[in-house]
Amino acid sequence: MIARPNRPADNARVTDHGSPYAEMTTAFTSSRLPVPPVPEPLRPQLRTVRDWCWSTRDIDAFAMYMFDRDFLSAVLSGSVPDYVAVSHAGHGVNSYAVNYHLVCGPLAVIMQVGWGGIYTDNAAASQRLGEYWRRCMALHARGADASGGRILCVFSHLRGISACGPLPQPSDGDVDAFLTTHRTAGDAAFDEAERLLAHR
Repeated sequence: MIARPNRPADNARVTDHGSPYAEMTTAFTSSRLPVPPVPEPLRPQLRTVRDWCWSTRDIDAFAMYMFDRDFLSAVLSGSVPDYVAVSHAGHGVNSYAVNYHLVCGPLAVIMQVGWGGIYTDNAAASQRLGEYWRRCMALHARGADASGGRILCVFSHLRGISACGPLPQPSDGDVDAFLTTHRTAGDAAFDEAERLLAHR
């Protein structure tokens, strides 16, 4: 089991017995975190995988935290159906993150922001999450009217990864090539996703 030494929700465990989406909302709001965006068509498929992990597919929370390249490879190869996944995981006393995957229609976002560590500025991290959630919602809304192939936006504040670009055709699953070719500075991956979707 993963230790979580400084997570506010440890004092307010998930007790909502409604839908998994309602449970997730309770967990995040009770921890003073913004609620991750889950498109309405995917909400009925959402299930609680384990404590602090919700997904519409089988998924491992710690693999999400590790930013496992298999997730990126699956999107790049086109072998994964639409899904959403949210988790909080980590290890030690300070290495924790909120992890978020949204693969839906012409948009795929795989991202994480460090939050929950003893020495982390969790209030600032929560504010950043809110900003990124709003951008993800706007990207998803814009993508609903877009045509063409899928755009992949990758961002890890914890690991210093930021990249965004269209999926290669034919799909090859080459993670290194994608991250190198489409690397962006800071959190500019979201800016690039907006630019690419605007030209669809």
